[in-house]
Amino acid sequence: MNTTEATHGRSTRGDISTGWRGELTKILKEHAGVRMDGSVASFRTQELAASALFASFDKLSELGYKLQNPRNLGDRHVEVLVRAWHSQGKAVATMQNELSVLRKFSQWIGKKGMVRSLKNYLPAVPKEQLQRSSVASGSKSWSANGIDIDKKIAQADALNERFGLMLRLALAFGLRRKEVVMLRPWKCDHGEYLCIYANAGPKTGRARNIPIVNSYQREVLDFVKSRVLKGAAMGWKTTRRGSPADLQYQLKEYERYMEAVGITRREAGVSGHGLRAEFAENAAMTNPYYPFVPPTLGGMADQIPAEDLDLALSQVSEMLGHSRAGVTSSYYGQFKGFRRAPRKVSDEQRQACSARSRPGPRGVETPKPAEVRTSKAHAKVGLRRTDALLDIRQMDLPLKEPRCIF
Repeated sequence: MNTTEATHGRSTRGDISTGWRGELTKILKEHAGVRMDGSVASFRTQELAASALFASFDKLSELGYKLQNPRNLGDRHVEVLVRAWHSQGKAVATMQNELSVLRKFSQWIGKKGMVRSLKNYLPAVPKEQLQRSSVASGSKSWSANGIDIDKKIAQADALNERFGLMLRLALAFGLRRKEVVMLRPWKCDHGEYLCIYANAGPKTGRARNIPIVNSYQREVLDFVKSRVLKGAAMGWKTTRRGSPADLQYQLKEYERYMEAVGITRREAGVSGHGLRAEFAENAAMTNPYYPFVPPTLGGMADQIPAEDLDLALSQVSEMLGHSRAGVTSSYYGQFKGFRRAPRKVSDEQRQACSARSRPGPRGVETPKPAEVRTSKAHAKVGLRRTDALLDIRQMDLPLKEPRCIF
């Protein structure tokens, strides 16, 4: 089964083999597997393209533009989509990404150059508001934007109990939408940490362990487990019409409930993703070893030693599912004037590195290792091992100068 069928094969909105869905599936099969430079596209790239395109045409249908054939997509349809995205409060980065997918799609259907830039579709919006920036200039958390989190959770409980449980988990552990929907609380609870498995929704399949460092996290996890069957995932099993719910339906249902409780950028100034920002700020200030106040809440770079701050930033980044400390700037801003402290290297380490990198004296041959006799059985094993392993000497790259990296 290909990516498109796996992602949308159980759609609840009609048979994917007929109508515009069938034609879009054919186009994706023909083009989505190859990048614009001719290289092979990854499975995730194909999945994202398929999801974005199906969502765009679904949105057009909701807006009254029911295209029978996706190849009939025109500039006016793209303009309608962009205006709808902007009115819903979608982030600039999200709109640019979806436009990029539509731009590729326009080339697939022979309409290269049809899709314009974001500012061309939103001329009345100031240019500075359409600039993409990954650094948070203000807090994105719910509480910092005047939202009563307890009240919102109570509203969520009244609408749908399972959605209320999801909000608690997202706040306590900083989970992404897909992660919280796919989470199996009984399986993922390892006592001292919550495990997010690679096949359970993390971005790029990067698994992580989120330490349980306070009583609130433990209380939330135990409460959720008391309301969910062992082995069950958090997502909805059936649609509102009673048919089996696939992952795409569950993610959309999550967004529908978010809108129902008033969490949209247009209405509240924040999105559901703001709970991750809330978690990031809380994790920074409650760090058991190096607590610090994030920039979005007024923290300065000199509040703790640079070496400790760098370590604390890395710890929060790991809890959020990232490997680079700099990624946290998109959640709680960036410290002005902060520079990573240089790593401390002892004299012994420096001398040992110098000795390893120093070339041997010229004219002196390196003694050959003593020959070791082996039996025929050992020789066969050695041959098999040699065939199975890559000779690491083939990977050595010559350096212009001897270097030593700590």
